Amino acid sequence: MITLPPARDWFYSIKVFAASMLALYIALYMQLPRPYWAMATVYIVANPFVGPTSSKALYRALGTLLGAAAAVFFVPLLSQTPLLLSLVVAVWTGSMLFLSMHVRTADNYALMLAGYTMPMIALPVVDNPQAVFDLGWSRFLEITLGIICASVVGSLFWPSRLAPVLADNTRRWFGDARDYCALRLQRRQDEQNLARLRSAMITTFNGLELMIGQLPHEGAHPRVVRDARELRERMALMLPVVDSLHDSLQVLYEQAPRLATQLSGNLQQSLDWLQDAPDSPHREALRAALDDLQPGLERLTDPQQTLLANALYRLRQWLDLWQDCRSLQQRLVADDHSPWTAAYRHWHLGNAARFHDRGLMLYTAGYIILGIFVAAQLWIWLGWPDGASAVVLAAVACCFFATLDEPAVQIKRFFIWTTFSVVLASLYLFLILPNVHDFPLLVLAFAGPFICVGTLTVQPRFYLPTLLIAVNTATFMSIQGAYEANFLVFINSNLAGPIGLLFALLWTLIFRPFGADLMARRMTRSSWRDLAEMSHADNLIDQRRLAGRLLDRFTQHIPRLNLSGQDSSSAERELRIAYNLLDIKAQLSRLPHSAQRPLQLVLRGVGRHFRRQLSAGRSCTVAPSLLALIDRARQAVAEAAPQHGEAALATLHALGGLAIVLRPGSTSVPAHQEHHPHPHGLDGAAL
Repeated sequence: MITLPPARDWFYSIKVFAASMLALYIALYMQLPRPYWAMATVYIVANPFVGPTSSKALYRALGTLLGAAAAVFFVPLLSQTPLLLSLVVAVWTGSMLFLSMHVRTADNYALMLAGYTMPMIALPVVDNPQAVFDLGWSRFLEITLGIICASVVGSLFWPSRLAPVLADNTRRWFGDARDYCALRLQRRQDEQNLARLRSAMITTFNGLELMIGQLPHEGAHPRVVRDARELRERMALMLPVVDSLHDSLQVLYEQAPRLATQLSGNLQQSLDWLQDAPDSPHREALRAALDDLQPGLERLTDPQQTLLANALYRLRQWLDLWQDCRSLQQRLVADDHSPWTAAYRHWHLGNAARFHDRGLMLYTAGYIILGIFVAAQLWIWLGWPDGASAVVLAAVACCFFATLDEPAVQIKRFFIWTTFSVVLASLYLFLILPNVHDFPLLVLAFAGPFICVGTLTVQPRFYLPTLLIAVNTATFMSIQGAYEANFLVFINSNLAGPIGLLFALLWTLIFRPFGADLMARRMTRSSWRDLAEMSHADNLIDQRRLAGRLLDRFTQHIPRLNLSGQDSSSAERELRIAYNLLDIKAQLSRLPHSAQRPLQLVLRGVGRHFRRQLSAGRSCTVAPSLLALIDRARQAVAEAAPQHGEAALATLHALGGLAIVLRPGSTSVPAHQEHHPHPHGLDGAAL
């Protein structure tokens, strides 16, 4: 059943169309050489929300200026050496793309745009280098005019803010997180539902980063932006924290059922508390009850008491983390700017380290540089006067979709809808525009199709085709102050674009035949490599940076594992292994030498295990000797606990979590016992 877009989408489309017609009118009045670029720019930067419109407008202006400056600098120098100029254009575009891939906020658009703006300006004037400045300056003016019109109209006429959408997305995350936590606290083994909820939580979480980066551009209060970032940091930790709690409870119920019964009432209260308001007083009562159950330091040499202490620690962590997430989300909904105090405090928070697969990024930039260079040489060899457009659109398509797991799919759509735009532009140019004699009639001729298309740009699944139709149709018509059309000229110039896109599609299919499956495998190996080299992070700064990179990679890894049908829980277990190792290293220097030596052996043993996996290219079972090392280290730290309380207790929790995650579902055996149960394998992505 076909449903019409809602009224708000029609209203948004009318606003964008009005802004585009205003930009076109001013450009025609100013007699700019390519007024259609002002019209097309409005559709490129327009967004239903003020923040994204303002940020994209700013970064488009900066990117255009940087790309135009590069063209003005290089073209006069290299116009007599086409081979060298082609190489410089390709390297510039690929280098800007490589830099932009390091930035995940909206400002990466400026770098990417600077990359492909340079060939847009440089290539059409290679045989007339004196015109490069005029072309670059006029393009900057036309784009700036479109930016101003889009921003002014979007800001003045019933602007929409992004903050409520951010609050709605966090509310959706809370619904999934509440269900996930409830399943974990109840210790229900519903793996299919757990995987679905885990994937939904990560998907929502990943979408928040760009939204939060847009908030300052719509004038959000600094406290709101800070709260949103604090919330996202804590949302990222929810999965490893609640899964660590689940595993601790599971082992406690299996190995110390008498002690576990003491927690049953508290767990039920925790489940009830999940549904309470953020300011519920029940959390403090819960925490006090858990503190009453905490074993004394002198009792931690008993393995069962250690299991109870670990479960209590994990439960308190989860209570504090959930409280912070709920109170921060409530502050966003209420637009509360008052000071805020965190309940969950951990050194893992507050780092901005990011994971980048630089090998793949270099490969991507490299094959795109080579592709642009080859396309330019084909253009020169064919002597095609309008072939520059083919090289330009090939560069644009490759840059647009370089960060996707399967860029060829989107380049194919780009080709199809650009070809459709050529047909639509020809109908306008040769059937409709000859009957248009003034600007009001031109507006009337454009209104129906452009407003209808504009309503669909709001919907993510239609965004790319409808944006391409609007932008390319406006561009291919090449509207000027006076009507002038030649069918052969039109076909020769505008078929270059689809041909360039076809080249980009074939080139990408050759050099990027792989997709999410390979990305997931590379991330799995990267996780193993970090775990194997964990002992090198010897100071807190390095440890914080590594913790941030591990968590960031995890949020990228889960969606790719799900797409490729691999086990997503393996990535989460590896994150927990890494975090427990980092917690051990953070406390190592605060413990006596009698405990430091066994802990260092544990760190080396884990490193050997993951180096073995790297060599084998697959997951390997955990050696019983490594589990025995963990047991001996726990015993040594427990003996030092009465004199080194806080550091020893934190280390015992980390060792307990490490033992559980390396050998799911079973408890460790104290070092003085000779029995070693057969360890379970660690599930991971098959390579």
